[in-house]
Amino acid sequence: MTDGQEHARVGIDIGGTSMKLAAVANDRAPICLAGDPHARPTREALAEELRKSWRELLRRAGWSRAADVAVGICVPGPVDDSGTLEAAANLAALVGVRIGPWVQDVLGLSRTPGVLTDALAAALGEYRACPLPGRGLYLTIGAGVGGMVLDEGKPLMITRGTSGHFGHMDVSGGQRDAPSTAAAGRGALEAYLGAAALRGAGVDPDTVSDLSHPAMNQAMNALARGIRILLALYRPDRIVLLGGLGLKLAPLLPRLEQQVRDGLTTAAPEHFTLACGRVGYFAAALGAVDPCERPRQ
Repeated sequence: MTDGQEHARVGIDIGGTSMKLAAVANDRAPICLAGDPHARPTREALAEELRKSWRELLRRAGWSRAADVAVGICVPGPVDDSGTLEAAANLAALVGVRIGPWVQDVLGLSRTPGVLTDALAAALGEYRACPLPGRGLYLTIGAGVGGMVLDEGKPLMITRGTSGHFGHMDVSGGQRDAPSTAAAGRGALEAYLGAAALRGAGVDPDTVSDLSHPAMNQAMNALARGIRILLALYRPDRIVLLGGLGLKLAPLLPRLEQQVRDGLTTAAPEHFTLACGRVGYFAAALGAVDPCERPRQ
């Protein structure tokens, strides 16, 4: 190995709209890399993008023996005990694929990567950088909406490697013409707030803090309803917004918190905080660096 490659680890976030990688070794600061944007790519296109990004990451890190690097992978959907991606609306080419062996083959690795969901990876990445006591609920808003609950940093597993499918909650409030998606159904939080949903409604995801568009106001109302439900169900000490879109909502947090707290059920915790993550765009890639073992369902 080259100097500095001892205990070399890489986390790869294979997202619905782009790929992010993070390399860690010894006490060096992480090296992070974002791949090119993609939209419903083929498996072959993803493999080529992965190889290209991998070579560039190794070059930046100054590593030569790529096969010896320990790799963790996260994907935007539930994975079963074999590491097979069960569903992913924005990454259909990998549904039904055992992700670990596939990445191992594409990159020529000596070890099979561990696999976890992007929501769990993002929560772990944020928690490891900013560990706080108690229960944290991490809501990831990007191409879609997902989330994870961590108790003192340990994942609360309920179904399909997740704490629940947060983006599939019906937050329509009985709206007759509520938006829908094929994956999440009518009135789901993801149908209001995911990047694909916002683009379909004419909102530029890069300007989500601008509430002049009616669809963005509707999306924030849906998010407030969703958070109120999550507070009653999970009673977290804090809710942290993650993901490319979640981080951009920072200017709207005071308004959002006011909506959440207004007439909130007594089943919710009396004291909780609402904030955006501090780690940033690469939280899931950093969380995948050391994939935790997922308990069997």
